[in-house]
Amino acid sequence: MSITNIITNPLVLLFFSIVLGQFLGKLEYKSFKLGSSGGLFVGIVLSYMVTELINQNGTIVLNNPLIPRELFLLSLIGFIASVGLIAAKKIKETIKKNGLKFMFLGFVVTLTGALSTLLFTRVFATANSSIIGTYVGALTSSPGLATALEMAKTAGNNSEALVGLGYSISYIPGVVIVILLVQFLGKRYLKAGLSTNHDSETTVVDSSRYSFDLAAFGLVCLIGILLGKVKINLGSFIGDFSLGSTGGVLIAALALGELKKVGSLNFNMDTKSLSVIRDMSLNLFLTTVGLNYGHNAISLLRTTGMQLLLLGLVTGILSIMLGYLAGKYLLKLETADLIGGICGGMTSTPGLAASIETLRSDQVVVGYGATYPFALFFMILFTNILFKL
Repeated sequence: MSITNIITNPLVLLFFSIVLGQFLGKLEYKSFKLGSSGGLFVGIVLSYMVTELINQNGTIVLNNPLIPRELFLLSLIGFIASVGLIAAKKIKETIKKNGLKFMFLGFVVTLTGALSTLLFTRVFATANSSIIGTYVGALTSSPGLATALEMAKTAGNNSEALVGLGYSISYIPGVVIVILLVQFLGKRYLKAGLSTNHDSETTVVDSSRYSFDLAAFGLVCLIGILLGKVKINLGSFIGDFSLGSTGGVLIAALALGELKKVGSLNFNMDTKSLSVIRDMSLNLFLTTVGLNYGHNAISLLRTTGMQLLLLGLVTGILSIMLGYLAGKYLLKLETADLIGGICGGMTSTPGLAASIETLRSDQVVVGYGATYPFALFFMILFTNILFKL
C-alpha cells in the first residue's frame, strides 16, 4: 500500500486529525484555548493539504466528501442524543419558567440574520441565491441549507449551485465566529464568578445508576431519526417543515429523558457516562466538519468568495450579538441559559459544544434544547421568505 493511499484513507485522516486536534486544543493563551475545536482547525488544514497534494498527483480520486456522510451523521446524532438526555433532567422546569423567552430568543437570532441578508441582497450586486446561502451558512444551519436548496430548485438560473457556494464559504467562518464569541462571553462571566460549577460535580448521583443503557440510547436515536423524517405541510408560503435528524433526535432525547424509564429501558442514565459519549461524538463531529469543508472553503476564498465571506461574517456576528443583548437586557436570562439559547437560535451544534466546554456546565444544553425547535421553524420560514422576496 502506497503512502498516498494511507493518507487518503478516511479513518486515517479522521483519527490523525483528532490526535493533533487534542494537542492543539490544550494549548492555552491568556485563559483562551480551542478545546475540542482544535480538531476542526486541524481538519481544515489537512483537508486543504491532502486535496491539493492528490490533485497535483492526478492518479488518485479522492472521496467527496473525504469522510463518509454516514460517519458524519453518526457522530452528530451521538452528540445530540447524549446532550439531549443530559438536558432532559432539567428541561421541564426550564420550559415552564422560560419557554416563551426561548421562543422569542430564537425569533430574534434568526430574524436578525434574515434582515441583514435581505439588506445585502438589495445593496450588493452579487447573486441573491449565493447571499441567501451565506445566511444559512453563517448560522451553521443544515436544515436551513436543505430549505434553501429546495427553494432554489424553483428559482432556476443555477440557483442551487449559488446557494451551495454561499453556504460553503460562510459555514467554516460561521463555526469559528460562534466558537470564539461563545468563549469570549463565557470567559467574561466565569471571571465574574458565574456558571463555574460542573453539573456532573454538583449533581448527587445514586451509585447504582452509574450505567449506560445501550438499548435505551439506541432507541432514542432510532425514534429521533424517524421523527426527523416526518414532514408537515404548513401551507404554500412556508412549505414542508421537518425537524431533520438533528432536531428529531434532540426532541426524542428530551422527551424520553423526561420519562426516565419505560419498562426495562432506563433513559435516566448517569451524566458521567453520557458525557463520555458526548465528548467522543463531539470530537468526531468537529473534525469531520473541518475535513469535509476545509478545502472547498479555502479554495473559494482564494478566488471569488471574499465578499460572500464578509457578508456571512457580518450576518453571524449580528445574529449572535443582538440575540445576546435581547436575552440579557430584555429577557434577563441567566448566563448559561442565554448562551445555550443563542446557540439553539442558530441551530449551531459547534456553538453548543464550545459553550459546554467554556462554561464547564451542561446547563447550556437546556437553553439550546428549549430554543432549537422554535429557531428551526423560524429559520425555514425566513429562508422561504428571502427567496420569495
